[in-house]
Amino acid sequence: MKRIAWAILAALALTSGCGYPGGGGLGNVVLPVKTLYGSGQCGGLDQPVVIWIASPEAWQQRYGQVMSLRTEPPPPPAVDFPRAGVLLMAMGSRPSSGYGLSLAEEFATVRDGVLMVRVDWRESLPGYRQAQVMSSPCLLALLPDALFNRIQVLDQEGRLRLEGIR
Repeated sequence: MKRIAWAILAALALTSGCGYPGGGGLGNVVLPVKTLYGSGQCGGLDQPVVIWIASPEAWQQRYGQVMSLRTEPPPPPAVDFPRAGVLLMAMGSRPSSGYGLSLAEEFATVRDGVLMVRVDWRESLPGYRQAQVMSSPCLLALLPDALFNRIQVLDQEGRLRLEGIR
């Protein structure tokens, strides 16, 4: 039932061209976004990056990379390519625990060819003790495919944290 509701919401968002809550504006498209996976320990992502994954082959490769630190990773979640895609967001290597990524909202917007996704970008607070272990937080999010050529990941305060191209 949730899958049907999600598909209906995606179809409405793609055809309506409506503004997102609180921001509005002509030409905005609202897209539902759902977390597929998030972790503080993702393999092979030493640099901050945002990547749009649009094919089954790329999905298999990137999912394997993200899961490379796990001894028995679960199979990749199903994605309905080409109707949907996966957004890979990574903070890169960090010197301690206390860092993390999660979705701040259940929707993303496309405005003037730019996909904008808001995340909770958590960083280790100065003066607090954190485990001194290398971490590499990442987040995999499922979105319906839409017309965009640039990607911006904004934190909870609206600051640009990651930027990429499609």
